Amino acid sequence: MRTNYFRAFIKGILLVQIFIIIIIAGVSLDFYWYPSVSGLNFRFLPFNISINQQQAVGLVRETSYAMACPEYNGIIQYANRFYAEIIPQDVLSANIPVMAFNDNAEVQDAVEQPEVPAVEPETLPAVNADENSKIFGANRIVCYCTHSAESYIPDSGKAKLEGKRGLINNVAENLVQETARQGLKAEFVNTIHDFPDYNKSYTNSRSTVNNILKGGPVLALFDIHRDSIPGQSKGSVVNINGRKAAQILIIVGTNERKSHPNWRKNLDFAQRLYNASEKMYPGLIKGVRSQAGTYNQEYHDHALLLEFGSDCNSLEEARYASGLFSRVLVQVLKEENN
Repeated sequence: MRTNYFRAFIKGILLVQIFIIIIIAGVSLDFYWYPSVSGLNFRFLPFNISINQQQAVGLVRETSYAMACPEYNGIIQYANRFYAEIIPQDVLSANIPVMAFNDNAEVQDAVEQPEVPAVEPETLPAVNADENSKIFGANRIVCYCTHSAESYIPDSGKAKLEGKRGLINNVAENLVQETARQGLKAEFVNTIHDFPDYNKSYTNSRSTVNNILKGGPVLALFDIHRDSIPGQSKGSVVNINGRKAAQILIIVGTNERKSHPNWRKNLDFAQRLYNASEKMYPGLIKGVRSQAGTYNQEYHDHALLLEFGSDCNSLEEARYASGLFSRVLVQVLKEENN
């Protein structure tokens, strides 16, 4: 009888050890293994759960000092020498695959809506364009829209105009026009990149980026988007000079998924834009988010993804924000080139 108890005891200990080894191995693999096999990403299409960087930092801050990622002036500070160089959002995305591939994709409405006509740009106070033109010379900034169909629900009736140019193109055009009015050459490439295959949007816009860079010197390159926040029914705004402006989020791609050795130069540029904006128009830029994925920013050290409000903002709010951002942009670039 005692022999049977002893055997059962030893067997129990062995099983517990095996269980612990399996758990440790599973957690270790899950922590480092990005959820793809042979380049095939698994997408959980029925779900629409997303988590942003701010939420991810909040979730891990209480339990992991190394991944706490402190904030300074609204900007999450990565690669601080006292912190692990791990992005909380990507750790959570790797372990909860449904969060990894949301990319703010909305379900397309069944009824097609007509495209809203372009609105004449609203002018901002005059500037010394001639003086700026001498500073910048032949240099230029260029804008394009990877997700060309993105639009604003209050004005177009839906979040996307599939196969057409959504109102995000109008925002990009306004940014270009207001920048050019200040003496800095600016162009907008209105190529549609997200139709007929939305999943090839960034592949298509990569060709656009390469063509842009072959066309002459570029000071800055912007991929213009608008955000989409599940459950939100009203876009966030900031009151500037008595008018409502949509808030801007700057996205900086990192090197987690693909080689991007100079991504910190893009981050530095984004932080300088944020700092200048806080002095000129406090609250206009709500933050800078570094995110896994290069977003074609590896081709230029002043390439950024800009989100002008969300699909719940109005076109007027987004356009006003783009005009204000043009002033911030010119100021930062002038400081670089003086």
